[in-house]
Amino acid sequence: MAVDSALLRPVVDPALEEEERELLAGAGAGLIPAAEPLPAAPRRGGRTSTDVLLALPVATLCGFLPVVALPLLLGRRAGAVTGALAQAGVVAAWWWGGLTPFLITVTALQCVSWLLIYVFGCGMDEAQRLARLHHGHYYVDEDFGTSVLRPLVGRSLRRQMLRTQIAVTTVLESEVNKAGLLDDVANAVTLPVQEWEIAQVLAELTRLATQVRSVTGNTTASPRVLEVLEPQKRALQLSAEALEERVEALERYAEHVRAADEAYRDWQAVQELEELGDDMAELLARTVRDELAVAEIEGLADRARLEALQRSLGEARQAGLDLAGDGDHASGGTR
Repeated sequence: MAVDSALLRPVVDPALEEEERELLAGAGAGLIPAAEPLPAAPRRGGRTSTDVLLALPVATLCGFLPVVALPLLLGRRAGAVTGALAQAGVVAAWWWGGLTPFLITVTALQCVSWLLIYVFGCGMDEAQRLARLHHGHYYVDEDFGTSVLRPLVGRSLRRQMLRTQIAVTTVLESEVNKAGLLDDVANAVTLPVQEWEIAQVLAELTRLATQVRSVTGNTTASPRVLEVLEPQKRALQLSAEALEERVEALERYAEHVRAADEAYRDWQAVQELEELGDDMAELLARTVRDELAVAEIEGLADRARLEALQRSLGEARQAGLDLAGDGDHASGGTR
């Protein structure tokens, strides 16, 4: 259902460093809901026996062909230089020392490579490490109540969070904002804070509503329970309604930005058309000149064709006269 749609992205505390926020926002399944306790740290930094086995063939390749393996592990530039030097050492050990130094060199490279791969290439990645370090400073889908809590809060809290994210994203990714036509500094700072504050309230509402639901259960409540429950439901609904006004204010802002985007695109189109105005005027002038010149061009063409024909006829006549003159001279000579 639409009310239970997933969020656009995790909601991350804007007080964190930008690089950390980006990693957490893209971590996806590695994030732990703030409503859940932080699990115990994995043993050996998350490294497993499978990592030990997977590191062996890579380490073997590093031992025999470091010039091939190291660029894949260290990056093109650093890996190429390090791999070339290591490969030169392997070749030198074989060339000048023979089989035993060669095997010792290869084995040493394999051991060092395996250790580095196991320590730095296995276990938790940076995003997973940050997810544990900053647990509680980000929210995911599970932190916001769905339609299950609607009887208590009167709405889907996750849907409210999604609407907030859509409004914020609309403003920040708008053309007018990117062009600097809005107060882009305030938007870049204020809107993430607004999103975070709304997320905090929604997460707290979800926590309280979930606790109330777990206490009351799905059974029919007694009059005494209902007497205590009604004020709490009312408090939850009032908080959700107050937050709804804040979300709607963001949506109104986003709607104005959409309208500004449309006007900006229209303005850009007008500017481009006006820039073409001079070219259009020149084209029109050329068109008028072309129309006036058509008759002259056609007349020139006709005259050219006529002159060519007259010239050809004259040449033919002259050739005929010359031929006739030659014939007369020949007849006179005979007599």
